[in-house]
Amino acid sequence: MKYNLYFYDSSRNEVVMTDMAGKELVINCDKAEEQVVFDESEGAGILARLAREEPAGYVSFAMRPGGLQDYVDVWNELN
Repeated sequence: MKYNLYFYDSSRNEVVMTDMAGKELVINCDKAEEQVVFDESEGAGILARLAREEPAGYVSFAMRPGGLQDYVDVWNELN
């Protein structure tokens, strides 16, 4: 399925993707992040910023096994 619109809905804390036919795929950020362990308190902010500024990237990581956790781990290593 090819999506042409990605956006973050802050009122629901969800990333919404809409394809060319108008079908939506919704990723609930709370559910996607419930298994992520943060080493530092600002870790949740890292994922919130990713969802808000790069919703397609957020979905890409969220749909991989270990993806959001791996993203947070790499972010912590680099900083």
